[in-house]
Formats: sequence, structure tokens, C-alpha cells
Amino acid sequence: MNITLYHLIAKRLRSGLLRFVPALLLMAAFSSCQKTGFTYDNIIDTNQNTDYILTDTLTVSMKNIQYDSVPTSGAGNLLIGKNTDPLFGTITTGSYFQIAQPVSFDIPEYGAAYDSLRLIMTPNGYVAGDTTIKQDFRIYRVLQTIQPAVNISYIYNNNTFQTETTPLGSFTGTIRPNVDNQIRVSMSDALGGQLFEMMRTKSADISQSNTWLEFFKGLNISGGPMSQSVAGYRAVDSSLYMRLYYHTNELITTVKYVDFKMTGSSVQFNNIAYNRSGTAIAGLSPTQRELPTSATNNTAYMQPSTGVSARLDIPYLKNLLQLGTYFSLQKVILTVEPIKGSYSVYRLPPRLALCEMDQTNTVTDTLAYGNLVLDNMFNEHTYYNYDITSYCQKELTATSYTTRGLALTPSSGDAKSSLDRLVIGDQKNPTNKVKLSVYYLIYK
Repeated sequence: MNITLYHLIAKRLRSGLLRFVPALLLMAAFSSCQKTGFTYDNIIDTNQNTDYILTDTLTVSMKNIQYDSVPTSGAGNLLIGKNTDPLFGTITTGSYFQIAQPVSFDIPEYGAAYDSLRLIMTPNGYVAGDTTIKQDFRIYRVLQTIQPAVNISYIYNNNTFQTETTPLGSFTGTIRPNVDNQIRVSMSDALGGQLFEMMRTKSADISQSNTWLEFFKGLNISGGPMSQSVAGYRAVDSSLYMRLYYHTNELITTVKYVDFKMTGSSVQFNNIAYNRSGTAIAGLSPTQRELPTSATNNTAYMQPSTGVSARLDIPYLKNLLQLGTYFSLQKVILTVEPIKGSYSVYRLPPRLALCEMDQTNTVTDTLAYGNLVLDNMFNEHTYYNYDITSYCQKELTATSYTTRGLALTPSSGDAKSSLDRLVIGDQKNPTNKVKLSVYYLIYK
């Protein structure tokens, strides 16, 4: 292991008044660095050297991890469309959600007529892919009850529920995610007329919630054949609903409407499928769950919505203990730089959690959050920074059972409702490399 030494104090002189000068230097150095946690009494004698050292060559081992599935229910956002990512493959997304019956309605039995049915959606500003390309999606009626499996709390990205084969509605057009407040999609007049008649006759299937969800189990929206990007929409009752228009024939014809709002936020989820053929991580699968970065062009990939995570380990950290009679770890900083050019089109996670991961690649704890620092001028040194001193101090005394690796992951909400991804280089990558700066003290 190559180690660069930065001596902050000189070797003590053996005699005379000058033997006190290093002690003053020692006090000044430690006062300015504000190092605490142990005392120096009776540790150093006149025959010892004291070194404050920085090493940035400690090995960081990295590999790519594939999970079978990831929870996407309760996301609060619909993720709809299809996009071909040159690094992560073709990703197809759709969303399932329930619709509630109207809170109230008073349609006269005579003198009223149905007009139209529309699904009203609210873009949330998120797009993966080219925003100038037309969006294309289809709306289907769900035929199965949308719910988690028995004894499971979540619905996952690979779950599906049976739908009708004929769509209730479709949309093809350009959506300006930061401009358009609403998207209105025309839906089946056959369904609209049926719902209108049920309200007009006060049918029990529409007046009682338990029977309503048996009659109308929900909607699925999926990307259509011309879809080339993925867009996000708000999944809350005030932003996602079917609106049925009708009019009454009185002295003056009056246009009215009734809303069927989204309900069951905990069972709304995004289905996300992928095809990675031709990419560096094509070998990752439910049967091949790990790939070292040496097999992926010295690059690690992370996209939680498709189950890809990057694991980092520091295998030789304990070797530092052998460098001197007394060793003290002072600070360890992990710097992760996205590879230049990997995020020119696709959004980076605005912040990333650094988590501990056990030997089965199960996340066991969250250590810290790193905010994204953008290099807007040169676009070369964008990074996330983490202080992992406490983690490394624990690892110095860890056993094979208690040792932990590190994983990067966005917030739970971002993971469920975006295709945000991160591409980082290992220490052999020719461009942006992961950096580990270890500061420590030794007494020889």
C-alpha cells in the first residue's frame, strides 16, 4: 500500500532547551485541528516519532447489485411511459391506482343527460428523456383488486394486475412538464354513460364504497407504442380524477360535473420493467445478482427503481492498525463523482443516502445524506461528499459477522417515482474515480 506522509511535527531533539519546542508545536497542531477523543500523556517518549498522515490510496472495492424487486407503492406520483437509456437499457413504466365513487351527487331522474367522461391528470415536472417528443399512453380498466400479497406490506415494481384489453382512453401529444397544469384525456362514452345512469338511479354499486370498489377496481395507465420518454404525474385526490360532465334541461341548460377522485394512496404503485440488452450491466439479473466493476468497465451503476444498487467496501482498512505502536483514526471522507457525460440528459438524484449493507446486501442502517454539489461551470467535478469516520472506526473492530459494506440510494420517495440514476467510476476508472481520504495519527 503506497502511503503519502505529511509530517506536522519534527522529531524531538534529545537534549537542551529545544526539546520543548516540538511539544509546543504538537499543542498548536492539535489545537488548530481540534482533534479530540484520546490523551497523549505517557504515550510519546523522547525516542518516538509522531506522524499525522493522509492516505488517499486505500483500496475501495466496488460491485453492482441487482435486487429481485423494489417497493413502489405509496409513491404519490404516477410514472408513465417508455424510454431507451444508453446505459440502463429500455425502461417501460406504468401505474395502477384506485378511483373512489363521488362524495355526493344529485342527478334528477328526468331532465338530465350525459355529456362526456375525462381523466384529469396533473404533471409533476419530472421527465426522463426528451421533453420535446410527444407523450403516448393508454388507460385501462383494472379487473383485479389492487392490493399487496398476503402478509406483505407493499406492492412492488414487478407486480401487475389484470386489465381489460381495450383501453378506455388514450393520449398522444406534447406535454410541457413545467408549464401544463393539467392533462385532460377523453374516456369511453360507454363507461361514462353507464356511470351516469348508475348515479341517476342511485345504484347501490355507486352509492356505497364497499360495493363500488368491487364494481370498479381501478385504472392502469401504461406507455403506448409511440412512447419515447417517461413522465411523472401527481397521484393525490386533488390532482388525479375522472370527471363526468352532464347537463340539466331547465329554463336555462346548465352544464354540471361529478368527480371520481383517486383513493387508496397506499396501494397506488408504479410497475417498472426493463430490458438491458447491449448494456454493460446486461449480465445483472435475478439469477446473477452481483457483478464486480471489473466486469462493467470499472463502473458502478445505481438506479433503485429498476433494482440496481452500487456496493462499496474498504477491505484493507484494518491494515492501518499495523502501521505503528499507537494508531488513531481522525477523519475519513468519501467523495463520489458521477462520471462526466453520464448525466447530460438524465437527472442525478438531488441527494443520496449512504447506508450500511450486510453480507447479504440487505441495508441495515442509514449513516448520512450527501447533497449534490454541481460543477455548473466545467461540468467535471460534480460530487457527493460523506464523512464516514464513525463507520470506519466501527469497521476497525468488526468481525466477519458484524462487518458492513456501503450502499448509495436516493430517498424512498425519489426511488419509487423517478428513474434517477447514478454512474460512478471505481479507482481504476480513467475519468471520475471514487475517492477515499483517510486522516490518522500513528506513533512509531
